[in-house]
Amino acid sequence: MKNLEVYMIGYEPKFLRKKHTNFWPWNYLVETFNELGYKAYHKNVNKINHKKPNVYICWNEPDSLELIEKYAPHKDSVIIQKLTSFDASKASQRDWTSNPMQFFKEWNWPQYQKLKQLKKSGYEFYAFGAQSDVASFPIKNEIVTEFKDHIFWIPWGTMTVPYKEIQQNKPIMTDFKYDIGFVGSRWGTENRGNLPEWDNYLMPLVEKSDNVMLAGRGTKKGSVSVEEHIEILRHSKLCPIIHAASWKVEKGIMDRFWTVFSLGRFGVIDNEGILDFYNEDEVVLARTKEEYIDKSLFYIKNVEKQLPFIEKIQARIKSEYNQHEVWKKILKQIN
Repeated sequence: MKNLEVYMIGYEPKFLRKKHTNFWPWNYLVETFNELGYKAYHKNVNKINHKKPNVYICWNEPDSLELIEKYAPHKDSVIIQKLTSFDASKASQRDWTSNPMQFFKEWNWPQYQKLKQLKKSGYEFYAFGAQSDVASFPIKNEIVTEFKDHIFWIPWGTMTVPYKEIQQNKPIMTDFKYDIGFVGSRWGTENRGNLPEWDNYLMPLVEKSDNVMLAGRGTKKGSVSVEEHIEILRHSKLCPIIHAASWKVEKGIMDRFWTVFSLGRFGVIDNEGILDFYNEDEVVLARTKEEYIDKSLFYIKNVEKQLPFIEKIQARIKSEYNQHEVWKKILKQIN
């Protein structure tokens, strides 16, 4: 594969369009692949030479099937599809209702269904996604079982902190500006978004704290640069880690957890999926909003008690749960 060029497809801003959320992980993975010795690029699909074999990594702009149909890549290409619970189709433009667990038990997982068409396409194909619960969702489980040799589950890992910095960073225990620092969007609706978590987990902490910095789309501060993002977290006694309901029922751990601890900072986590990566005595997990608020306030007042958790979590991020280690193994298997 090192003889082929690797393309992360789509999400390059056109004209004055704001950067899509997926711009950031795609850019980070390009840097990761290049550091691993591959020739990787982040380009929109119309800027790629499809007449020669390439490795294509797709999400929804276009997805793998649209790539094949519209651009007819060279038959010796390798196609890798990012897996998420929804795709870009009209059928996916819906919420997960007030009972997300039941919704996903009945959901048909359209992004996963594409693997069946990829199997018929004649292309060498693979897929990857954040490690999550499979067994609880019948259709997801059926597809994953059929294509288990084609799917790679990854700890999402930080796609914000550079690898060299991850290796150099140590626990940060002093020089705080804020009691709470949070960088992330307030987005969606009551049943497809993080509004309930924002209002019930984050805002009670904000109301009980003196110095708070909230940044991101939907906040008074608004969007910030990557550098500002990192500085806010580094100077905060507590960096809350909250997940929207769909992430919690699937038990998928998003970037925020990995970024906070990659920097050497700390937050209470609201998602049982973390127990796929750490033992319960290695993290501070809260299963209810009341527990989340109580534990968060405790660790704001007792910063020194954060240290054992930061040390254990950070050590395994440095050795296992980073994009270098994850993709080194994936690309070796594909080779």
